[in-house]
Amino acid sequence: MVGTLRRLRVTRMIKSSLIHSAIVSAFASGAFAFGLPDYPLVPGEAIIRTANPKALQQTLSALSQQFEGVGVIDDIDGRPVYLISYALTPKQTYHQVEAMLLNLVAQGTLTWAEMNYVGQTGEGNTDSLWLSGVGVNSGSYLDQYAVPLLGINDAHARSRGAGVVVSVIDTGIDASHAIFDGRISPQGASFVPKSPGWGDIAQGVDSDNDGVIDEQMGHGTFVAGLIHLVAPDAMILSARALDSDGRGNCFRIAQAVAWSVDRGAHVVNMSLGETYHSKVLEDMVLEASIRGVIVTGAAGNRNTPDPREFPACDPNAFGVSAFDWNDQKAPFSNFEDQLDFAAPGDSDLVNGVPNMARCIIGPVPGNNYAIWEGTSFANAFVSGTAALIRAQRPDWPGSVVRPPQVRNRVYSVLVNSGVPFVPQNPDHEGLLGRVRVSASGAVLENPIAPPLGDVNADGAVGAPDIAIVLSSWGAAPTFVRADLNADGAVDARDLTILLTNWGQ
Repeated sequence: MVGTLRRLRVTRMIKSSLIHSAIVSAFASGAFAFGLPDYPLVPGEAIIRTANPKALQQTLSALSQQFEGVGVIDDIDGRPVYLISYALTPKQTYHQVEAMLLNLVAQGTLTWAEMNYVGQTGEGNTDSLWLSGVGVNSGSYLDQYAVPLLGINDAHARSRGAGVVVSVIDTGIDASHAIFDGRISPQGASFVPKSPGWGDIAQGVDSDNDGVIDEQMGHGTFVAGLIHLVAPDAMILSARALDSDGRGNCFRIAQAVAWSVDRGAHVVNMSLGETYHSKVLEDMVLEASIRGVIVTGAAGNRNTPDPREFPACDPNAFGVSAFDWNDQKAPFSNFEDQLDFAAPGDSDLVNGVPNMARCIIGPVPGNNYAIWEGTSFANAFVSGTAALIRAQRPDWPGSVVRPPQVRNRVYSVLVNSGVPFVPQNPDHEGLLGRVRVSASGAVLENPIAPPLGDVNADGAVGAPDIAIVLSSWGAAPTFVRADLNADGAVDARDLTILLTNWGQ
């Protein structure tokens, strides 16, 4: 018996001995008791993109004439994008800083400038927590309703995601969980200040001041688990940009996107959002798209079209809404005409008890499994399906100089193979995406994917692939197909994987 729950119209539930955390269903009627959540400003931080090499010093000099504590905190590697600090006297406001920065933009010194704002998981916004207990295990994870609904097992006959890297920008990933079986790259990174690493860990923080500590610990592991369920042979990178309360900020999230692109990710999963339309995030998503990287963003869990969540509503990302087991809109899912796709994300309760046949189930730290619900998890299913498609087409360019060809190709495959849902959702026509994704349908649009170890994509693992691995031997600054375990080097471990799959 799983721990008993009931649907509430408030957004927090009490932990019990069976429950590390409980699913929120604060969305039953789409109404919030306390109004829309706030995305606050990060005090003392602004983000700028300089127009030329001298512009940074000119900007710092101008700001220092009026404000204390002006300096560079960090930058985005390889881009003229900087996180800068400032301090205010009791009579000063951040609006004055913003006004000065905008004046520098008008003068041509800066390309753009903005304050730094908080971003968060949709589940963290509404205090949606996870439920674990008896019966929530690897078997229920593998048999959850999303598997037959999306045709995941059937899809694996044509693609399992081999040769693809998916970056998960989230709270981190517990790579030691047995379900991953070595498919988490050891080359993860953390963009959370003072974080001990890229794992999904408890920090003992209540950064959103809601009275719950570490409420989103496990979110990144859960998301990665659903991607792995869809694309079990894809390698997953952990880009930790959110703390254990599920909070980050525009700069750190954008920094993680840039790192993911530079590392060679084919898909970047962003099961998070912000209502502030950040220029730095917009720039990094655009760069990713131009370089052939698919970016997915969760629509948000507030059952509203306004304010929009980003990157879900960014035209260069795939925005994802959440459905239930009957392809009906999940009660909590945001809806907006900028969204692209829908996928399973809802979990069902019957008389206060989860109906295991209608729940989203994923791994959480400690080698455990849990039930959760949210657009974050619908987003993960879309990322996994995109990984299946990319594995089928290693010939598609990873970098292009014209508009985002790879994004458009994957978009077309998902639309052409998806399941129409308007009859089930007449009140939200055009607001939940084009189709509900179908993994089994998507893989029919392209050839069978090469197996892991088929480096030259000729349909078999053999001597030509060994030759490529040996010629690529040594450090790999970005992901290359010969780096079969995505650990940043082509070495004996990759050769072992290739030999294991010899003749496939």
